[in-house]
Amino acid sequence: MNEILALTPVLEALTSLLGANNVVLPGEELAKNLQNTSHFEAPNVLGWVKPTIAGQIPDILSVCRQHRVSVYTYSNGLNWGLGSRLPYEDNCILLELSNLNQILEINEQFHYAVVEPGVTQEQLAAEINKRGLKLILNVTGSSPKASVLGNTMERGSGFLDHRINDLKGMEVILADGTVLRSGFWNMEPSHREIQHFPMGMGPDWRGLFSQSNLGIVCKGVINLTPKKEVQKMMWCKVEQDKMPALVEAIAGLYQRHYIHSVTHIGNDKRMKIEHKSVEQGTTWTSMAMIQGSENFVRFLEAEIPAYLEGLCLSMGFLSKEEADYMELGEIFGCHVGIPTDYFVRAMYKSEDAELDPQNMQIDFGQYGMLCCLPVLPAKAEDIKEAIDILESIERDFGIIPAATLNPMNDQCLESVINVYFDRHDPESVKKAHDVNNEMIRRFYSSGFRFYRFDVKTLHSYINPENTHWKLVARLKKALDPDRVLSPGRYEPKAG
Repeated sequence: MNEILALTPVLEALTSLLGANNVVLPGEELAKNLQNTSHFEAPNVLGWVKPTIAGQIPDILSVCRQHRVSVYTYSNGLNWGLGSRLPYEDNCILLELSNLNQILEINEQFHYAVVEPGVTQEQLAAEINKRGLKLILNVTGSSPKASVLGNTMERGSGFLDHRINDLKGMEVILADGTVLRSGFWNMEPSHREIQHFPMGMGPDWRGLFSQSNLGIVCKGVINLTPKKEVQKMMWCKVEQDKMPALVEAIAGLYQRHYIHSVTHIGNDKRMKIEHKSVEQGTTWTSMAMIQGSENFVRFLEAEIPAYLEGLCLSMGFLSKEEADYMELGEIFGCHVGIPTDYFVRAMYKSEDAELDPQNMQIDFGQYGMLCCLPVLPAKAEDIKEAIDILESIERDFGIIPAATLNPMNDQCLESVINVYFDRHDPESVKKAHDVNNEMIRRFYSSGFRFYRFDVKTLHSYINPENTHWKLVARLKKALDPDRVLSPGRYEPKAG
């Protein structure tokens, strides 16, 4: 598999199939597109192909299978901090799906959209707004140019919920070219609505294709959230030693259904606030959405402060206009389905730099970032231990991680912890990588586990003898015996 001698014939065959404009040969353009915010060294890539319709994908896979070359698929390649477009192994073909960018359907009554993998957050949000629909896209805090479907399949987190919970259906192309549709979508055509019951009949296999390399998802049915009468953003600022108690209080608010979004709790570094030492009082800023009828929101504005009594340095409930006044309007917008570059810009501001507003593609910028993504139980003692780990990193290395600890519900938090560095400074690059690796190790050795890994770290935390990964290997052998689809991605290494 993946023999370097196959370079010329496989690229000739792919060029014949797709046309020269849709095949990028080794050279300057290909090398540029392997740059990434994490500053990971790129494996050897034979070429890069960009189909214009999903119907070309089975033929691409057939060509690569014939030439014993593997294919690594990505949507828009904005998997920042985790590897962006990088494959897991050498001598492969990159398959980019950004040209598959059609919004195929938006259904207001059953509140979903059917999209191809190249559809961006910005594109879908704009189309919803253009049609005047009272629907909200669950956006992430990454780039407006990020793929809706790509991020969903990677189990990214949105402002309203975990993105995988938005997935109501999918169309998948297997390694042998077979096309599958989930639920009732895969059965005989019907003139009735079929996406109202995503599970269909029989095994529900949608989960097999999230964080996996078992197929290429070329269409997705994405849930949209109906807008409520009134929406306000709850925000508060707490001292670091009050964080564990705050998280448990927020868990109680979820139990009462008082909070209607993910709660984002960011430290000073994340929120681009000048950092103060622990002795001076490090703070965290929390934001979440409350919504409903005017009377219900008024009730929440009276009730919630009682549950947070004694925890907050300050708090409030902001309308869109009030959020704009406090320079939090873009974060408010994320809660109502408007994607933003706010957090990308904040990374640069935290390094006392400005990002060119004409070029938000930070894979090619001066500053880079790495990601540590542990899952935390919503328990005070666990939150305290997580903060202790962050403090130990600052104390031992002199680097302050930019962290958000995000309660998803009353049970767990998904964390996004970044280390920023100057990509033009080799010493800064090395130190950042050493720090991030050590931070992951400390969280893991403390018993925490991770919901996503970068392309360079993943295999250090996969035990091929574990029964879960043995099953993954069996599924891979059954569905992709030639290992043409993304070998090494969310699976044990071969051999």
